[in-house]
Formats: sequence, C-alpha cells, structure tokens
Amino acid sequence: MFLKPKRQGTVIFFLVLYTTAFSQESFIDILHRKISAVVHNTAGKLDSFFADPKIKEETKAYLRLRAGFEYNTSPDFKDIFKADFKIRLAKLEKSLGLYIESYREKLPHKEEEEPVKIEEEQKGNISVGIEYKPKTKFIKHKFSVGLTGSPKIYAKYQIYNKPIVYKRWEITAYQRFRAERKLNDYRLEESTEIYIDRLIRKNTIWRIYLERYKASNVPYQILNYSTAIRIYNPLKKIYKRPTAVEFSGGINQHRLINGFVNSYTIQNKLRFNFWKKWAFFNIYTGSNWEKDRGFKGTPFIKVFFEFYFGKM
Repeated sequence: MFLKPKRQGTVIFFLVLYTTAFSQESFIDILHRKISAVVHNTAGKLDSFFADPKIKEETKAYLRLRAGFEYNTSPDFKDIFKADFKIRLAKLEKSLGLYIESYREKLPHKEEEEPVKIEEEQKGNISVGIEYKPKTKFIKHKFSVGLTGSPKIYAKYQIYNKPIVYKRWEITAYQRFRAERKLNDYRLEESTEIYIDRLIRKNTIWRIYLERYKASNVPYQILNYSTAIRIYNPLKKIYKRPTAVEFSGGINQHRLINGFVNSYTIQNKLRFNFWKKWAFFNIYTGSNWEKDRGFKGTPFIKVFFEFYFGKM
C-alpha cells in the first residue's frame, strides 16, 4: 500500500515542481498587476498635474483661470487672460444631468487645450445642456445636447475606452462627434484621438499622441502627430512642492492622402505648484516652423499663473 522510498521521492519531486510552477505564475501575475498599476498611476498623475483634457472629461466640475503673457517674434507681446469651466448643475436621474460650461468653437483636443480667451464678445460661448452618461465597464459613452448664448443649438457624442494597460504601455482612444446649428449655418465635426503612454522609469512617461480632425466647413482633414517625455517631480531635491516638465515635438499635417506638412513645433513646459494643490506657475518655451512663413523658425515663450479648481 505504501510507495517505495524511490517512488516517494519521485512523487515529492513532481509535487514540488507543480507547486513551484503555480507559485511562479502567481508571482508573475502579481508583478504584472503592480507594473500595470504604476504605469496607469504615473500617466494619470501627469495628466492630472497638467490638467489635460482626459482628466477634465472625467471631472464633475472644474474652473480654470490663466493670467500672464506670451511673446513670439511675430508680432509681439500678448497678454494671457483665459478661462474655461464646467459645472454639473443637477442630477435628474442616475445617468442624466444638467450642466453649464464654456463652449469652444472647435472640439477640444490636446493641441488646443488652452482655456478660452476672456473677451466681451466671448459671452455667447457659454452653454447650458443635458448630459447622458451611462455606467459601463469597458467602453464609455457620453451624449449631450445644449444651447449657447450666441444662440446656437448643438449635440455631442463621445465614445472612449478605459485605459488598456499591457506591461509598461497604456493606450486610450477617443472618438468625438458634434453637430451645431445657428440660424443660417450648420456644421458637423468629428475627431479621433489616440494616447499611447509608456513608463520609462519611475515618474517618467513617454507619450505618443495621434489625432485626426474634420469639419464640414473645412475641405480637408487635419492631422497632428506628437511625441513627448513627461517627468513628474524632477526638481524634488531643490523644490519641495510638486513640479512637472514636458519636452515635446509635433507635426501638423493637412490631408491624410496626398497631404502636406503645415507646421512643425517643439516645446518645453515647466509647471510649478506653488500653493495648495490648485495654484501653478508655468513657463512654456519653444519654436514653430509654419508653411505660411516659409518654415522660418518662430521662437515663443509663455509665462502665466494658472488656478485650477476641480479633480487634481
């Protein structure tokens, strides 16, 4: 009934191998989850610190103010006094609610993430609407209709995925549609955005950004390709509060087929949190090479304070 010592040793050996294999698999799974969490948290932390459009999409309410100046060799100094906001006024049902927000003339995207300039004629760019956002596990949807002070009626639909994390990579894609109607004018917009992030080292993300934009009043598609290195807290040894830096380069292209490059851009962003969690000081420097100027380099600098109230 009992196994011989030699056979007992063989059984024990195989049991050890079997257990070790499952232990290694569990260890690999744990390691994968931990790395995935670091990638997702680091990308989210930088998006949040820079107040990127991805974060504002998920924020229930925010208000962003900028004040400062910008300068480039053509034409001269310009003041920066801009703001944008969104506030959900009331929840009608579980997935339905009222909101008020600043209205942009174009669908929001990374290359135009700056707030709207505060001017007297911009008062019509405030909208009130109803938003429907069902709760889903993987693919998220959002549909809204609203009215601006222009007056203008519009409808927006957006679909995007929860971030896909694989090893050190994270991918998020957005598809947006917007139709707007004035008294004597109609316009349809559509855009696709893809964010590809890779964790390079602790608190450092390499980002690839791809975008395609089309409007019914523009005879061609507009494409943007950019890449950036984003670092969180690079100055922690000399500055106690959070900081972030971004080095980026991009290409703007008109037309997907038989297209041409419209501009090249390189930019460096330096952002300091100097008080609480919502007061920032920013320095942006870089240069543009635009087709309209014969691809002659145009250096620029932006220096401004930003106050952001919302999810950080």
